[in-house]
Amino acid sequence: MLLKPPIIRFPRLADLLRIPTFLAMGGILLLFLLNYQPAWQFPPVKKAKVLAQAEPAQTITVASLPIEFQLPHPGYLSTPFSSYHPGVDIATGLGMPIHSIAKGVVTNTGLNFWGLGLFVEIDHGFNYRSIYAHMGKIYIKKNQIVKETDFIGEVGLTGFTSGPHTHLELIKEDKKIDPQTVLPKIRQSPEEADFKPADTNSIINPSLTETKLPKILSANSNLLH
Repeated sequence: MLLKPPIIRFPRLADLLRIPTFLAMGGILLLFLLNYQPAWQFPPVKKAKVLAQAEPAQTITVASLPIEFQLPHPGYLSTPFSSYHPGVDIATGLGMPIHSIAKGVVTNTGLNFWGLGLFVEIDHGFNYRSIYAHMGKIYIKKNQIVKETDFIGEVGLTGFTSGPHTHLELIKEDKKIDPQTVLPKIRQSPEEADFKPADTNSIINPSLTETKLPKILSANSNLLH
């Protein structure tokens, strides 16, 4: 009795095309289970061309500002503002606590899928808003009032980034402007401390954070390990 050779069935093209869809749906479900909140926005480069100021030299003077801005944390300028980069990158050690650059109200927080990673948006009034991206942890929530002395989160590696830094955007009357025109001077060259992880225990009081912020949105522990 002759045995028939086994029939080898190859997957159909239609079945193969479904695999990326299933993987994407599984990834999105996992993010929601981990309590990440996606923010559906235009890709940063496309949005920058629309909202960024056309002229790189701006005439804003600190003395004429209704708000006194501060740096979000120590560090050096790794990427300046341009029409293709609607903000500045301030590089520093991983885990460095981030301040709000001025008092205001938190208008948005979450995970941006277009490259910004974990981000926070704050409305400072007088038609000024700021955005902080690539964060590792978020300490605040939407509609919360923050002061210049409050920590809003930590520097991380979320989104499209090659190293720990804060991508800071400043928006005036719905147009993205160069934050360097209103901020204190940012160092142009790195220092040794910029390459070391921040010692958050010596900078921020964990018990105070837990009291004021019952829920911390974190990505470092889930995305990077």
